[in-house]
Amino acid sequence: MPTRALPVLIALLATGCATAPLPASVEVASHSGQVGMRDISAVIAPTTRMQLADNESFLMPLDDSANATPAYPDALLAQRLPAQIVCMRVSVDRDGAVTSSAPMVKMPECPGPELVNAAFFGAAAKAVAGWRFDPALRCVFPDAKTRENTIASCGGFQAIPEAVSLTYRFVFEQKDGRGSVRVL
Repeated sequence: MPTRALPVLIALLATGCATAPLPASVEVASHSGQVGMRDISAVIAPTTRMQLADNESFLMPLDDSANATPAYPDALLAQRLPAQIVCMRVSVDRDGAVTSSAPMVKMPECPGPELVNAAFFGAAAKAVAGWRFDPALRCVFPDAKTRENTIASCGGFQAIPEAVSLTYRFVFEQKDGRGSVRVL
């Protein structure tokens, strides 16, 4: 399994299993671009949130470098639309496969489907359907002290794959008649 390059703070403080875009000043690097993350606990029902014991930590899934960015819909290029933001909630199973995706519209940075052409949501859903991840892991250590001394990995202790939901924000934009998509 590749080295986990997430900050220790995220690994130790992550008590939920969902993320959402952060402001650009707080983004975390990903293999396929920039993925911003922040706690969206208020959006998740309490019964679905993971609770970690003092001797446990959580490692976010790592996306595969081969995950394709969504394509700008060719049919919309002639319309010269302003930048369109699409947020998708992506469910990833314990094996790292995407099991579903849906528009995420409750966040201020995520306009609802009524404000964005449906083709952009379709392009995002098509792309994420084929994505793969190294699964998220719940690390179980013998005690809290061992957990504190283990940085950004399970350190050879018990690693339990976990299903998670992630939120991605895609910016579909045009420049000189060509479409591009950024992942935030």
